[in-house]
Amino acid sequence: MACAVVLAATVSVLVTNHPGRAASADASAVPCASGTTVQTADGPVCGISSGGVNEWLGIPYAAPPVGALRWQPPQAPAQWTTTLNATAFGPECVQTSPDRGGVSVAGSSENCLFVNVWAPQSATSGENLPVMVHIHGGGFYAGNGNADNSLLAGKNEVIVSMNYRLGIFGFLANPALGAHSGDYGLQDQQAALRWVQTNIAQFGGNPNKVTIFGESAGGSSVCDQIASPTAKGLFTGAISTSGEYNTLLGTLEPTRPNGSEDLESQDCKSVLPTAAQADSAGRSFAAAVGCGSGTGSAVATCLQQVPTDKVAQTADTPGDGFQFGGQGTIAPTINGSTLTETLRQALRTGDVNRVPVIAGTDRDEDLIGDPTTRAAYRKLVKQEYPGVADEVLSRYPVTSFDSPFIAWRTVAADSSTVCPSITTDKDLAKWMPTYAYLITDEDIPPYAPQGTVATPAGASHVGAWFLNPVTPALDANQQALQDQEIAEVTTFARKGNPSAKGSLAWPEFGASKSEMELAPAGDSQTMPIAQISATHNCDFWDSIAPTS
Repeated sequence: MACAVVLAATVSVLVTNHPGRAASADASAVPCASGTTVQTADGPVCGISSGGVNEWLGIPYAAPPVGALRWQPPQAPAQWTTTLNATAFGPECVQTSPDRGGVSVAGSSENCLFVNVWAPQSATSGENLPVMVHIHGGGFYAGNGNADNSLLAGKNEVIVSMNYRLGIFGFLANPALGAHSGDYGLQDQQAALRWVQTNIAQFGGNPNKVTIFGESAGGSSVCDQIASPTAKGLFTGAISTSGEYNTLLGTLEPTRPNGSEDLESQDCKSVLPTAAQADSAGRSFAAAVGCGSGTGSAVATCLQQVPTDKVAQTADTPGDGFQFGGQGTIAPTINGSTLTETLRQALRTGDVNRVPVIAGTDRDEDLIGDPTTRAAYRKLVKQEYPGVADEVLSRYPVTSFDSPFIAWRTVAADSSTVCPSITTDKDLAKWMPTYAYLITDEDIPPYAPQGTVATPAGASHVGAWFLNPVTPALDANQQALQDQEIAEVTTFARKGNPSAKGSLAWPEFGASKSEMELAPAGDSQTMPIAQISATHNCDFWDSIAPTS
């Protein structure tokens, strides 16, 4: 299965558009609710009210990154004096996928840097409620912040979501674009966090109690912001959900038509492209769009004038870059300013933003392949784990599983997510309070089979991390899990510790050497790391994992 397809499908379980609040709707046609006018530093805004929650949607937090601002750090938006109707989501950022042939998503735009805010109707300016800022997932090439966050806001929290530049538009590096080019998507996230620091008190939030949270690429973004020197002071807590998903060894994925893995190395454990590697890929991209391979200002001007669709289609064309085997970089790189080293590297010295952290993954995450025969299983193991394939096959004999796919799913999850997540948690716990988890929920909504009988998804990527309203409604068992998770993350946002009143105590990873096993029906429990590591063969996987 293509990683792009799986990421899009799993993220949609968690992130759903608000009913009746369509993205790119004409906000001027949607009236504001009485008493929702708020004065921001850039101008007044008014919003809507629903179910005891006020919502402000589509507020610009930066200038449109178009023209001369394409592939440049985010700049302050133009100020306004007439009250802005913040009653409809702004456009999502331009995004493409090889499964779409490089065609951008309808309704997406380069003019996409907007935030959305949810707060209890009773909240008043200066009330100092805890703030949670969502960073959406989607592999850094897809997704948006246009989700319904009323459920969290209803727990007496202020919630903010954002759109940030994606793919080639968010991460192209090229020396012609200036020193430390690339990583604009991460810079957008930080610009949104600076907007929060400046404005959130007017919505009832506390700028000194800001928790960032995200799933998938949003989870790895959280890791990047912990490592980023330019994010210092912008948040006080962090939640990384399923931020470990790249292959363990970064090997090629044989299921892709062009023989490459869908995603640039980008997750919490990844060795990211260096500035030199990213610049080289960027020069290839510039040449491919007809702007030459030089490093002067004329190349930058040319790049900023290339039509949007041509940029997207060229990025998806096979070449010497990192995106889907195509041109240019489409995810975080070590650009020397936003990121000077990876999270794993920064954690060796403690040169990180030290805040309480929740981090974890799902037991059955698999974004790599779906073999349905024994021969296909053996072939995939040999291609993904060169040099150790025989030992992998010995530890995971296909005869011990119900199907070749389940055998593979177990190998992929153990090697790429479960064990690396434990390593990351151990490294985090050296410097900051860390609360780890593993989701084992196999009955994830919408209660329809994901894949065929031969390829059950199990506790899949992102999976049962229910922080948004879910349609159709959860059954009683899953509702118990959602209630637990909502209580834990909102308590964490308030206190820096997820042990919630009336819920299971969640011990700190470093002190207890255990993590929370999140399960439905009130069956969550704490599990010793030693037991989880033994079950998932972590000593073996850790022994072959890259250490740089």
